[in-house]
Amino acid sequence: QAGTLRVLKMASMMLRGASSLVSRPCAPRVAFRPAVAPAPVSRGSLQVAAADAKSTLPKRTDPAVKRAMLAAERRMYNKARKSACATRIKKVMQAAEGMLAASPSTEADLKPLETLIGEAYTEIDKAVTRGVLHKNNAARKKARCARYKRKVIIKANLWQPPADHPDYSKWAKLHAPN
Repeated sequence: QAGTLRVLKMASMMLRGASSLVSRPCAPRVAFRPAVAPAPVSRGSLQVAAADAKSTLPKRTDPAVKRAMLAAERRMYNKARKSACATRIKKVMQAAEGMLAASPSTEADLKPLETLIGEAYTEIDKAVTRGVLHKNNAARKKARCARYKRKVIIKANLWQPPADHPDYSKWAKLHAPN
């Protein structure tokens, strides 16, 4: 069948007056676009108007431009999320430093710090869930908050670490008899 199609093509080219059977490149096609829209034409009781199909369709955004716009949106969203995490952690640090200077005497005095730590943990967990922070980065930030709380507790002598605990030397240094 491929042979017969080839013969038919050659015959049609010969009938059209092609000087050779070698195909020539076509001239570039240029679409005709009038400068102004054509006026509607009346045909009896029927009125016909030529519509420019291109003008009614919404313009297509270039994919690279669209990606850049989406990246900018995501960057702003992620920056806000990270900033919220950093703000919560700073509040925990400031509260802990204030308590280190004042030295709380009871566990009830630690309630404001524990509330701030809970808020910081929530913010960090949300950032991980939404893919803004890596889980290891979040774990490091949470450990930092816990470390501030542990410093306050050790300084206030509300907790005595066991002898084999890494914080025992800090506790012993703070509470050594003079």
